[in-house]
Formats: sequence, C-alpha cells, structure tokens
Amino acid sequence: MDLLFILIGAGLAIFVIFVSFKSIGAGIAAKSEINRQKDKLKSDEIEKEEEVLDKLKNENLTQEELTKIYDDLKKKK
Repeated sequence: MDLLFILIGAGLAIFVIFVSFKSIGAGIAAKSEINRQKDKLKSDEIEKEEEVLDKLKNENLTQEELTKIYDDLKKKK
C-alpha cells in the first residue's frame, strides 16, 4: 500500500513538471525575445548618437555652440 502511494506521488510530480515545462519554456522564450529587442534598441540609439557626433565634428562648432547643444541634450533626457 505504501508503495502504491509513493508511485502515485511520483507520477503526479512527473505530470506536474511535464505540464509546467511548456509554460516555463514559453516564459524563457519571451524573456529572451525582450532582451533581444532591448539590445536592438540600444544598438540603434548608439548608431544615432555616433551619426550626430560625426555631423558635429564636420561642422567645426565653437565651444559655446557645443556647450549649448550639450545643455539642450541634457534637458531632453
């Protein structure tokens, strides 16, 4: 009788793990997708910032103009 209860308990445990595995796998996949999207957004932002820096380098701006641009960027963030 004891062996029967142990086998039923083990069977239920395996069943619960098997059923939960699908949900856990879907959650892990969703988390991975979110991280990929965040990385892509960060890469896009870095590229935009580099383009702005390249444009600023080509314009030969004075120190005052650069300071003003910097202050404006700080206000936006």
